[in-house]
Amino acid sequence: MDKQLLSVAVVGHANTGKTSLIRTLLRDASFGQIADKAGTTRHVEGAEIRVDNNQSLVIYDTPGLEDSINLLSVLDAEPSIEYQDGIDRLLAFIKRENDFPELNQELKVLKALLSNDILFYVIDVREPILGKYRDELKILSYAAKPIIPVLNFIEAGQENIRAWQTQLARLNLHAFVSFDSVVFRFSDELKIYQKMQTLLAHREQQLDALITQRKQQWQERESAAQQLIATLLVEAAACRFKADNNEKSIGLASEQLQSAIRELEKQTLNQLLALYQFKQHDIDQYDLPIQQGQWELDLFSSDNLQEFGVKATSNFVKGAGIGVAVDLVAAGMTLGAAAVAGGVMGVLWGVKQRYYDEIHAKVKGHRYLCADDLTLQVLWMRQLSLLIALQQRGHASVAKMSLADVKIDKIELPKQWSKWLKNARQHPQWLISNKSEQPLLREKKQLLIDQVVNSLIVISHEKSEK
Repeated sequence: MDKQLLSVAVVGHANTGKTSLIRTLLRDASFGQIADKAGTTRHVEGAEIRVDNNQSLVIYDTPGLEDSINLLSVLDAEPSIEYQDGIDRLLAFIKRENDFPELNQELKVLKALLSNDILFYVIDVREPILGKYRDELKILSYAAKPIIPVLNFIEAGQENIRAWQTQLARLNLHAFVSFDSVVFRFSDELKIYQKMQTLLAHREQQLDALITQRKQQWQERESAAQQLIATLLVEAAACRFKADNNEKSIGLASEQLQSAIRELEKQTLNQLLALYQFKQHDIDQYDLPIQQGQWELDLFSSDNLQEFGVKATSNFVKGAGIGVAVDLVAAGMTLGAAAVAGGVMGVLWGVKQRYYDEIHAKVKGHRYLCADDLTLQVLWMRQLSLLIALQQRGHASVAKMSLADVKIDKIELPKQWSKWLKNARQHPQWLISNKSEQPLLREKKQLLIDQVVNSLIVISHEKSEK
């Protein structure tokens, strides 16, 4: 089967954001060159969005139309009776290209007009409507190709949008799209492909496959990001270091705690940036302020009891017997035959094996330092803010994302927040590589991560509806 290529020429006046648009669609900040001056793109450059092995969308960046007034005067210089249509005008000019060296850049654009299936005409809506833009659109009409005007930089050019829409309608261009290559919205990208379907009915199935693929990629990327954030929270909450009851030991444990949690966040940050195809220099990182709290053993929480097969309503957790259980385990004492017969000994032995470090620390007067609730709350808010920023950042943006000014009171904590932290703190081994964990521990850890992910899905859904 021959490969189906659908080609797009991205055209427009110099410095309107053509390369920026392509970077954002490709998710590639390295495509082409961007500068705040005219004529940065000097050659036609293409890139491919592959749908599958048989279908691709190829996008071509073109030089800016810097002298459309002169070009139009040359194209219209001869009597129209000599030409059947606008295409003949363009072909006649291309044959005489050596006669017009001053229009060398425009010539490259005209060749691109004729050799591609559809045109994106990029408009910087921050600019007022000038005659040169009308001339450009007339020149484009000569190619007899479908044209989609793309209103770029809409966040900064709100006051001009209506005027541009009116002008385009007067030129019979109604299928425009609003897009911002700096402040990105995935829904706007989909609208571009949907407009292409309207104008290229014979390519509807190919474009439908492209839309389906892009949606799937976006959802998979978001799901992977949610897994990373949820894993970070669980592992940061599980992180702890033992200290003796003296200032030096506590100080050392505190430094180890801060270093460990910051390293966890750094790893997650790098993974999120890579997932959304950004670089480290795109973010202005600010060290997470970490405070430590003291972790205290709660052997008889419902979660721990269930781990040992004990129901919270059983006789084991009722009455005076519970009061001596910790002492018996901590002292390494054995129980009598009656206790063994009642199954208590087996439970206590499991408790001792599972919580040996905690019990030993309690007997010896040591303590465990962990990240306090406020630290984990800030960590959570930073990741949510980063995820939102990454999803709304165009790949042409040059401003750095910042983690310094996250407002932790702006996002409501999930209802199960305290329960999640308590659960994670009782499982410090979750911080160890999954390869060395027991299957049951991996399963319990993933179960908690999935609960956190479900909360992130709800937050993402609420954000998309606003």
